[in-house]
Amino acid sequence: MADVATRISRLEKSLAQAQRQQPRPETTEPNRTPSRSKSTLPSTFNGRSREDILVQKGSSSQYFNEVFLSRVIEEEHNVESALMTPRMESPHPAPSLSINALGILSSPSSSALPSHYHPPKQTAVKLWTIYINNVEGCSGLKLLHLPTDEIKMYSIVDDPAMAPLDDLALNFAIYFAAISTLDDDEAQVTLGQDKQTLLLRFKIGLEQSFAHGDFLNSPTVTGLHALAIYLSALRVHNCGKGIWILDGLAIRIAHALGLHRDGKGLGLSPFQSEIRRRLWWHLLSRDIRAGEDYGLQNTSSLLLTSDVGLPANIDDTDISPDMQQPPEPKVGWTAMTFSLINIDLAKTVQKLLTLAASSSPSSPPREEIRAQIMKECKIRMEHWLSHCNLVIPQHRLALACSRFAFRKLDFTTRLQWDLLRNTDSQANFATEANLVEALDLIFPRINDDELLKQYAWAGKIYPQYHVTMYVLWHLCVQPEGPNADRAWQAIERSFSDSMRDDSATRLGSKSSVLAALRAKAMLIRQRIRERNAGMSIGEHPSAVAEDRFQDGGRFRDGGFHGDGFPAHLLGDAGVDELGFDRSEDGWLNWEALVQSFQLNSPETF
Repeated sequence: MADVATRISRLEKSLAQAQRQQPRPETTEPNRTPSRSKSTLPSTFNGRSREDILVQKGSSSQYFNEVFLSRVIEEEHNVESALMTPRMESPHPAPSLSINALGILSSPSSSALPSHYHPPKQTAVKLWTIYINNVEGCSGLKLLHLPTDEIKMYSIVDDPAMAPLDDLALNFAIYFAAISTLDDDEAQVTLGQDKQTLLLRFKIGLEQSFAHGDFLNSPTVTGLHALAIYLSALRVHNCGKGIWILDGLAIRIAHALGLHRDGKGLGLSPFQSEIRRRLWWHLLSRDIRAGEDYGLQNTSSLLLTSDVGLPANIDDTDISPDMQQPPEPKVGWTAMTFSLINIDLAKTVQKLLTLAASSSPSSPPREEIRAQIMKECKIRMEHWLSHCNLVIPQHRLALACSRFAFRKLDFTTRLQWDLLRNTDSQANFATEANLVEALDLIFPRINDDELLKQYAWAGKIYPQYHVTMYVLWHLCVQPEGPNADRAWQAIERSFSDSMRDDSATRLGSKSSVLAALRAKAMLIRQRIRERNAGMSIGEHPSAVAEDRFQDGGRFRDGGFHGDGFPAHLLGDAGVDELGFDRSEDGWLNWEALVQSFQLNSPETF
């Protein structure tokens, strides 16, 4: 018995010791700073490890792996806190918060028959006309075949109760997109009803059409067209991550329908093959924006691996359901040209991403390779644009948007590939020239073109996240300069526009990051002004600094650091307190900024 007791005692001690050695589960107090988990994945960028960031607070967490955003979160504690602010604490709630991605997975309601949400005939006809004028073919959104879809649309308008549910869903998506292009007053005058009321009505009608038709288990190409149009228009009202998640759902549905395989190889008719190509490439081009919009590394490798042929450069009148041979592509401008330009830009993005990911410090990609890829892209683009007639609004829109998207792609990739060649980061990135170019990209000039006012809605779909973040970081690191005032004017206008619009550009992680960076830049600017105002007339900051120099580049009495940056602004911790690293030559480390730049998809606006 004594032996048994001894063994039990030893076992109890072992168990107690093991329990003491076990890590305690992390607890998060309500007012505690959000915790951040960071893991390193295999090399995918310049031979270096890419940092994954998981920001956590209690049971809530957000994951990011886009290098630019991840680095900002890692270095800026105020950004991290802003990301984990509960939604109800948002200082600027969107008026149209109910226009969100929820509802696509609704259950069918016996009291909510889809046909009950169909508008009166005259309203439906007006919305169809608005869709054709403001949406179809604009911003690269060319999905329908108007000769056949128009017949389908009017058949539903004539008798909604007898319409197939996927056709009814397509009509609701068209109505939702059309009303999204109007402002409140215009909607009231044109349709005689409140815009928000109509949006909710068509949203519920589409959701119930999907639910009653069991769309997820029995998807159709028509239903997928409806989902694609709806998700594109939904971004006008809400840019939250739910839209991107539903984009992934749409791509999975496309796989279920075999859209990832070219229709010709599946034995489909030329007409069916052509319509499916339009839809497939539209879905892929949209998905590539995830890196910029949501801080997630682009995963659209399908752009390079898909065997689906490109849509033909043709007008809708060039194809019909009974045609036996594929259509012959046209040389001049057609309804598909703008979409083909967008697809080409997306493929260029993916090609550059692949080359950057396969490079290494010992074998960086050469600038001439990047320049050649961009040159070839521009030649193809300008070939299409040479057929534009500037007096036609859709042609004018395509020309302005395509050239803007190209300029932005060229700007971001040039900075990235300069870094990959290990050139002097300060000389190449912290320059007024780069700041001026970034400022030129924040507000596309098309916003001021009277002929393009009907397409202003599309500008809400693609906020300039990366360019705005670059400008804000520049103002944090180099708050003074010949273009500082212009930069602040651009930032204030950008934030003012997002507050005034009913769009949700301020919803989501990127908007929280921009708001936190803006607050920090404003604080730096204010303290510099206070510092300068407190100096004697004719007294220069560098002269004051010379009297307060200490060893190691630190100044006494809240003076300046060795690079002329106000120490009282930075606090006792100096530059590190602001979260910016120094390079070996003493300059703030701009490599951290530009390394984080990812190639992102072309944007229409």
